[in-house]
Order: sequence, then C-alpha cells, then structure tokens
Amino acid sequence: MAKNTPEKIVPSVSIDLAEHEARIEKLPANETGNAGQVTLRISSRKKGGGSARPLTLSEEQLIELLYKASVSGVISNSFIGKLREKIEI
Repeated sequence: MAKNTPEKIVPSVSIDLAEHEARIEKLPANETGNAGQVTLRISSRKKGGGSARPLTLSEEQLIELLYKASVSGVISNSFIGKLREKIEI
C-alpha cells in the first residue's frame, strides 16, 4: 500500500518579469545540510516551467522581490536588521 506523504511546501515569493519570474525560496534546513541555518534560493524561471537560470534584475525589481519576501516571512526580520546594519540605513 502506498504511503500518503504530505507534499513539502517551500515558502516562496516571486515577481513577474515579462516572460520569466524571479523567485526567492526559503529551503528547509534538513534538505540543505545546514542544520539550524536558513538557506535561500534566488532564481529565475521561464513562465510555465523550465529550469532555473541566473537571476538578472533591475534595482527596482530587486527591491520589490526583497519587499515581498520580507512581508511574507520568506526572509526574516533578523535578515532585514543585518541588511540595515551592513548598508547603514
């Protein structure tokens, strides 16, 4: 008998880039080998599928993606605090 295993939900956000989408995903620590450490995947994919490719964004698009990741909890308040410290906001 087949086991019913719940599908893993990876917290993520994306923005529209015409024919592609830019995405930030928060990966589970047990899948990355970084116990207790948050790992993020930032990528671009062609809409409708395809493999991930390097992400190329304008500054405005990067701000939008980081904003969405912040308000949705994909990136933590701690991350935002550290970012503020590094760039002296």
